[in-house]
Amino acid sequence: MPKKLNLTKPVSVRLSPQVRNTVKELADSTGLLQAQVYDQILRAGCKVIEENGMRMELPLKFQLAK
Repeated sequence: MPKKLNLTKPVSVRLSPQVRNTVKELADSTGLLQAQVYDQILRAGCKVIEENGMRMELPLKFQLAK
């Protein structure tokens, strides 16, 4: 069976209780896995940084599209 190219190694990250609680609530309310919620948040952050010429200005600002 061919190896999947899009899989990565696990990463250990320390997160604040506020972040963990928010992600848990989002996962519970959407039916997504917490890993999927984290992935979406990180993708959005990466997109903001890329659109800003690979410069990270803190705090990152997100706008939800409806």
